[in-house]
Amino acid sequence: MITLHAPDFRLDACLTSGQTFRWMAHGDWWHGLIGRHVVRVRQEGEMLSYEASEALSAEQVRAYFALDVDLPGLLRQIDVDMQVHAAIQRFRGLRVLRQDAWETLASFICASFNNITRIEGMIERLCQACGDPAALAGFRTFIFPDAETLAGVPERRLRALGLGYRAPYLRAAARRVADGRLPLAHLREVDYPTAKRALLACEGVGDKVADCVALFGCAQDAAFPIDVWMERVLRYYFRHRKITRAVAHDYAQRHFGPYAGWAQQYLYHDVRHQRATPPPTGRHASRAMTREAITI
Repeated sequence: MITLHAPDFRLDACLTSGQTFRWMAHGDWWHGLIGRHVVRVRQEGEMLSYEASEALSAEQVRAYFALDVDLPGLLRQIDVDMQVHAAIQRFRGLRVLRQDAWETLASFICASFNNITRIEGMIERLCQACGDPAALAGFRTFIFPDAETLAGVPERRLRALGLGYRAPYLRAAARRVADGRLPLAHLREVDYPTAKRALLACEGVGDKVADCVALFGCAQDAAFPIDVWMERVLRYYFRHRKITRAVAHDYAQRHFGPYAGWAQQYLYHDVRHQRATPPPTGRHASRAMTREAITI
């Protein structure tokens, strides 16, 4: 068991804020994976304890949970209005996870026009069918299959796992990553617009998915994903005016600055907790999103 000092950190908020889909709570512990490592982790005050199935350095854990980020300094930059201020007050300690880029891309392709329960089930079936088994302290799971593996899986098999219309998009993305046309590791080194353009070149990857992958998988802190929950948030800023997605993104960059993605995550997590009625889901849940226009 390894223990890390983790001030200004909320493990539960990080793992339940829509960034990741494979962590499960068991008593005081959260079980999940960091890359190919099965991990169990818990927080007690400012201390974070973890155990892993294989050698996993403290630096890797700190990087995954963004514990190397100066959160007080970052929050001072994005705490620019009452809406985000209230979200920070309620969920201070929430951090943007630094996840494996391929798993993030594949997961958010599965997440397109879907709800959390269905996303988790879809990803779990995919891992059981195509990933390697792994275990830790009685917790059994499967490693997320790599791009090379999924590139060779027939589309009909992916559809049989419940991916539906997402199956050809996932397979196409896997092929693009496997053959080097989409060098995901490189997207951490380029600027945000360049990274987003590269992700949008993937068939089936739209604006929201590209921003989620850029933010959670490629450490592009300026990325500002917009879904139906964020449409609700944006009503505060635009007073029900009809705007384009481009206008919303431009406003987020100017208003919140280089850490707009962290502001988005606080606002997103907050609105999901504040609103009792979830927004509609499904392929046609938001016609405004598919038209690249948002009515707010």
